Amino acid sequence: MPFANKFRAMMDLPLAGDTVCGYVVESVEVGHEPAGPGLYSYAVRIVLRGPGGQQGVRRALKALFSSHPMTFSGYGNPYQLWFGRPGIESLGEQRYAVSAEGAGARIFLEQELERFLGYLTESGQWTAGCDQAAGETLVREYLERYRAEIGRKVARYRSGMRRSVEPAAEREQEPL
Repeated sequence: MPFANKFRAMMDLPLAGDTVCGYVVESVEVGHEPAGPGLYSYAVRIVLRGPGGQQGVRRALKALFSSHPMTFSGYGNPYQLWFGRPGIESLGEQRYAVSAEGAGARIFLEQELERFLGYLTESGQWTAGCDQAAGETLVREYLERYRAEIGRKVARYRSGMRRSVEPAAEREQEPL
């Protein structure tokens, strides 16, 4: 299962202190729990501050909540991720709480890629190494590179998370 921090990274959620279309991100919280076989639920809450009202917040986050990236679990299983429709609550003083339910569902990517290669071979559109073993090797190599790419993206995001948390912790420890 992709844990909450991987969901945050793959959905490219902003970090506390970031600015999104003129709104300053005050906090981001993500939780996760199983929702069924191969299905996980992610409760997301983002608090923003800035002018523009609830419709402005909705416009600012539209692209973020429209993405459907894919990731891999710690075991290497592929998952498709997405958000449900966000709810926006005014907290007063130009502050807004955005709540949404995200989801991750297990997909069978390797089988679909092999099926697609079979189609390309049958239709004469792919002739390099026309045997089934070559196609399976190609799919495995592609998935290994894709997993590594996602691993790098998640590592960069986690590094950013640490940097955004560390200065806040240091400010809290400063003497008055």
